[in-house]
Amino acid sequence: MLAIWSGAVFVGDYVVLETSVRQIMAGGYARTTGEIVRSQLGEGAISRRGFDMEYAYTVRGAEYVGRRYRYDERNGAFDYKAITGKFPSGSRRTVYYNPSDPSDSVLSSGLNGGELLLALFAIPLNVMTVAPWISAFRSSRDRRRPPLAGGARIFRNESETRVRLTEYSALAAGFFGLAAAAAAASILVVFVTGFAPSLRLMSTVLMMVCGAGVAFFLWTALRHYSGCYDLCIHGTSQTVLLPPTGGRKEPLLAPRGEMMAVSMRRRVSRSPSGEYFSYVPALERAAQNARPESMELVNWGWTEEKARALAAWLSQELGIPFKGMEEET
Repeated sequence: MLAIWSGAVFVGDYVVLETSVRQIMAGGYARTTGEIVRSQLGEGAISRRGFDMEYAYTVRGAEYVGRRYRYDERNGAFDYKAITGKFPSGSRRTVYYNPSDPSDSVLSSGLNGGELLLALFAIPLNVMTVAPWISAFRSSRDRRRPPLAGGARIFRNESETRVRLTEYSALAAGFFGLAAAAAAASILVVFVTGFAPSLRLMSTVLMMVCGAGVAFFLWTALRHYSGCYDLCIHGTSQTVLLPPTGGRKEPLLAPRGEMMAVSMRRRVSRSPSGEYFSYVPALERAAQNARPESMELVNWGWTEEKARALAAWLSQELGIPFKGMEEET
C-alpha cells in the first residue's frame, strides 16, 4: 500500500514539476501573432470541461496549428468558460512558440497561482510519504546491526556523559513543521480564494511556509544544543540529571546512588482499529526517607527494541540491574 501511494504521489510530483518547468521556459519563447480558429469548452463524459481550442500561426513562412492553451491546461482550477471567452474564435492573439520546434506552442506563458497552490498541496503529501520509507529503512538497518543504546546519541567528555533522548532531529522537525504549515496554509488559501489564487498571493504564502519550516528547524536545534532533552550522568559529582519529560516540568538532579534499577513500561493506546503498544524506559529511584518512585525518561513511547536497548545500556552504564518490562498503570 505504501508503494502504491508513493508511486501515485511521485507521478503527481513529476506532472506538476514538468508542466511548471515548461511554463517557465515558455516565458522565453519567441512570439508571433496567431488567429483563434476554434475556442469552446471541451466535451466530457458528464460535463463540459477543459478546452477545445485551435489557433493558426506562421513562423518563417511556414504555417502551424496549435491546440494547447498552457502546458498545465488540465489543471481543474482553471475557469474554462472565462478563458474561452478571453480567446474568442476569429480573434488574434500572441502565440508563444519554441524556436527549435515551432510546432510546440502555447497561448499563455509563465507560472500562475494555481500551480503554486498545487506545489503547496504537494509539500505535506511528500513529507508524509518519505517519512515512512525512512523509518522502514532505519528499522531494517537496526535489525541487521542494532545501534548502541537504541540509536540515542551519546556525548562523552571527561566529567560527564550525555544521552539525547529526543525522538526527532532538528532536520526532521523542520520538515514536519514545513508540512504542517503547508497543510494549514493550503486549507486557508482555498477557503478564502478558491482554487485560483493570484501568483503574488501564492508567492507570499510559499515564502511564509518555508520560513515556518526554517523556524521549526532553528527552534529544535537550539533546544537540542541547550541540552534540555539530555540525560546527564556526572562523573565528578556522582549525580544524574533527568530531563523535563515523563510529567516533570523541570530537570531533576538526583544522586547517582539513589538509582536502584532500570525498567521498561509497556504503554497501551486504544483506538477503534485496535490496541497499539509502545514502550517507555524508566529509572527506579529510592531516595532517603522517601517512597520509591519510577521516573520515565521520554514523553512518547518508543519501539520495544529501542527502549530495551537504551535500558540495557543504562543498566551497564550506571551499574544497576535491569528489571525488565512491566505494564503501565
